[in-house]
Amino acid sequence: MILASNLILLIATVWTRSYRSWRQFYATILFVSGVNLLYNFLCLKKLPWAFKPDILLTHRGGDLANTLLLLPCTVLLYLQYYPSGKKNQAIYYLAWIAFFTALETVWYGIGNIQYDHGWNLLWSVTFYFLMFFVIRIHHTHTGKALLFSLATVIALLALFRIPFWQ
Repeated sequence: MILASNLILLIATVWTRSYRSWRQFYATILFVSGVNLLYNFLCLKKLPWAFKPDILLTHRGGDLANTLLLLPCTVLLYLQYYPSGKKNQAIYYLAWIAFFTALETVWYGIGNIQYDHGWNLLWSVTFYFLMFFVIRIHHTHTGKALLFSLATVIALLALFRIPFWQ
């Protein structure tokens, strides 16, 4: 299901021709993918959530697919069609959060993802609120996004007692 999700977002990116804007959103694509890789590095010994191995992918394989396909496609689609007007922006933002929450709910329901160390779907929803906020802010105000992300990473590492220094 993880590979299927990646392929669906890739097809949507190609179908909508959002890939043509990759230069405009390149820095944000690298940022989002880099933060995902950082998560795997910092939490290596105590993953709050992980993909469960299936026939094709382990956690590392699934997360690498997400880093190279799902997340870049998400950034392209999200920023390419980001609307004007506060009301439209709020609806758009909430729709993306709902989509990612539904996707993760399916993954959890079929056993493709597991939660550990106090993480649960509510934490994932909170994370999606932060993620889509930061994607937009990174595109418009990179410095603010970096500071906000640093504070968020420190808070999550402390909250979940991730021993990243070991």
